[in-house]
Amino acid sequence: MRSLPLSILLLATGCFSHSRSERVDSSHEVGTEPTTVSYVVLSEPPDATLDEMNSKYFGDKKQWQKQWKEDIASSPIDGQRVLNALEIACYADISCHRVEYPLRVATLEYAKENLTSPGVKEAIVWIQRFYKSRLPLEEPGDERGDFTGQRVGAMKIRMSEYANQLLRPSDLAEDRE
Repeated sequence: MRSLPLSILLLATGCFSHSRSERVDSSHEVGTEPTTVSYVVLSEPPDATLDEMNSKYFGDKKQWQKQWKEDIASSPIDGQRVLNALEIACYADISCHRVEYPLRVATLEYAKENLTSPGVKEAIVWIQRFYKSRLPLEEPGDERGDFTGQRVGAMKIRMSEYANQLLRPSDLAEDRE
């Protein structure tokens, strides 16, 4: 059995070696029964995790995406894992990280392929309705100049777009065929 990089294993289990996360609880209705769900969202940027992923990127986007999907599929999927993967892909996307494109495409494909797995669709609906980034919020123009306040807003917008894309009825109908 080959050894997986630590960040991939930590991502697969919902833990982050280089970033912190924070649990968010929300109440909402699933069907006719009210339920409380609890998800852990990023509370610090996953830059180190993305840099480790970048070290595996050698210019062949399709091969990189295939390897990433094989790595993440090595552990069982659930809603928390999909949420974590989508957040990391989203952060890469909004921060224009080098792996933004292959990671975003592979993550959305992975989530779409697993919509019927336990808890996955529920997590995506939760993202669509309740997601709020817990990344540090500094005002634009802070001394570091990294505009993390704008990133937080962009995370909310982009995560909602991802959820809408994944839950689009036409896409779901195609998946059932």
